[in-house]
Amino acid sequence: MRLLAIDLGYSNVKVAYYNESGALQFDKFISAVAKVDDPMELDNDVMFQLGADTYVLGASALKLSRSLLLNLETFEDLKTIYPVWISYLLTKYGGVDKFDKVVVGLSMAFSDKADELLTHLYDTLLIQRENYFICLPQGLSCKLGYSMRGLDIRETSTGHSGSSELKNYIILDGGFLTTDFCTVIGSKASAGAAIGLPQTGLIRVVYDIIDYLYKTYQMKVSVKEAQNYLDSDGIFVRRGRKFDISEKVKEFTKNYLGNVLTLLEEKYGEYIDAADGILILGGLAYFFQKYSDDPDVRAEIEKHFSMSFLHWPVEHSEFYNSFSYLKAAEKLLEE
Repeated sequence: MRLLAIDLGYSNVKVAYYNESGALQFDKFISAVAKVDDPMELDNDVMFQLGADTYVLGASALKLSRSLLLNLETFEDLKTIYPVWISYLLTKYGGVDKFDKVVVGLSMAFSDKADELLTHLYDTLLIQRENYFICLPQGLSCKLGYSMRGLDIRETSTGHSGSSELKNYIILDGGFLTTDFCTVIGSKASAGAAIGLPQTGLIRVVYDIIDYLYKTYQMKVSVKEAQNYLDSDGIFVRRGRKFDISEKVKEFTKNYLGNVLTLLEEKYGEYIDAADGILILGGLAYFFQKYSDDPDVRAEIEKHFSMSFLHWPVEHSEFYNSFSYLKAAEKLLEE
């Protein structure tokens, strides 16, 4: 079966698929979308049309007026841009008929919205093929990717953080808007002990950056712009002036990591007592790795457990959902 797996996050779109030679491929795009009127020239690498509307996708969208950017902070926002990105990706990779199924996912925070999302995709994209879309749970699905490839999802042999042999553990999949938690017992994910929490992701750091820039410099920035400042460690150029707010970004991020650990303790304290470790995935893993040697962060971690209790991929942690969607769909279709 020809499958296209899409993890459309609030910060980035992550894609997994097999190319014409059968080799596994991964792609990643900034999930920014701007809606524009009457463009003078349509560049398929920058602009994309869906119906009567024209959109600019990815990094190029951030070069336009922030008033043109579509919000991406709620499920309704995600629902709005999902068909735009799927249509663009299907076009990019060869069209609707190139794939037998498209596999998407949702945070457990929106688990009751799966049918609503799928209906919206069929209606908006005018796809008549039955069961063309499959929707899987974010975070919970990552167990499959970890069981197959441990802490090296792309098999790049760059080394691991911790052991890849965990059997009883907690998955903490931290994204931009949500954090998803689930327990794995005997290498089997437990849906009954899985939750997703909106407005608990790295967007909290972005809100701090937005607030700080406005209070300090009277500078108005969008969520997507502030996300870029977070990704660039708080060093950026605006109107020809260079800004360095790296120390504030570091402060906000370290505080956020401590808050995530407190949230984990509140929601999963008893599960932690029985677990062999905690597997951190998604964009959150990058920040835990980045600050793992910081004395303040280490001290915060060790309030709850030893450093060796935490495990994360050395790189590419953001692709665990899309890879797992691909493999889970293969298993479902084989069965």
